[in-house]
Amino acid sequence: MIYLIFAILASTFILVTLKVFDEFKVNRFVAIALNYLVGALFGLSYIKWNISISGVSQSPWFSMALITAFLLVCGFVLFSFSASKAGITLTAISSRMSVIIPVLFGLLMFGDKAGYIKISGIVLALLALILTLWGKGDKEIRLKLIFLPLLVFLFAGLNDSAVKITQALFLSNETNDYVSYAATAFVFAFILSSVVVFVAQTKTRQSINLSTIVAGIVLGLLNWASIFFMLKGLNQVEVSVFIPLLNVSVVSLSAIIGYLFFKERISIINFIGIVLAIVAILLIAYR
Repeated sequence: MIYLIFAILASTFILVTLKVFDEFKVNRFVAIALNYLVGALFGLSYIKWNISISGVSQSPWFSMALITAFLLVCGFVLFSFSASKAGITLTAISSRMSVIIPVLFGLLMFGDKAGYIKISGIVLALLALILTLWGKGDKEIRLKLIFLPLLVFLFAGLNDSAVKITQALFLSNETNDYVSYAATAFVFAFILSSVVVFVAQTKTRQSINLSTIVAGIVLGLLNWASIFFMLKGLNQVEVSVFIPLLNVSVVSLSAIIGYLFFKERISIINFIGIVLAIVAILLIAYR
């Protein structure tokens, strides 16, 4: 279970790192691009650089790596804005509840079975999402804050669906094949995010300080660690046990950290939503 603990910590501290971007004046686009470079280097090192351009271009998962890269960049940018503006609690819930989307893909595309328990979990998850995003105050501000977690929910779900489709149709069962796909997606994500950085810098001229470099490296290490420990954990623990525990733990730990260290206040309705989210994740993962 040590790999599960490390995966939980890595996934949660990604949110914490993104939360403090504004406080340390981090150039988020540069940090995100650097994050993918670091992640790609770790991935390539893991497979001992046993990969070639011709081999990648001829791999059955090549096109899916491109799609995954696009979803990764869009998702991470939205993730960073949401963690900073809407809080790590709402962002964690939105990202972890996005499990609904790949589950629906599995039902529609791969003929996965869904009993009353799983269907109840999906319905409960939608209700939980509404309750966690519910709040009073300035409607215009609240709509902006809700918009970000909802986009995180969408892109995280689409990214997980892309990975599920790739795993089911294009990858072998060997870990190295999955890591090669992930590392390639990170390389393309770095290239794509570098283009975004170039465009953003020509318009904003935002400086690149030491905090930005450190944030990018830390994000890259955490990003790769979350994937690496998840892969290791899934080799020892059944996916039906590992993923629910990971998602529930990240939601719970993020809520605690958000409350204790960032003074993120939640109403009774929001708290009920968080509890329902945890229950929903367990129901969706039930086999």
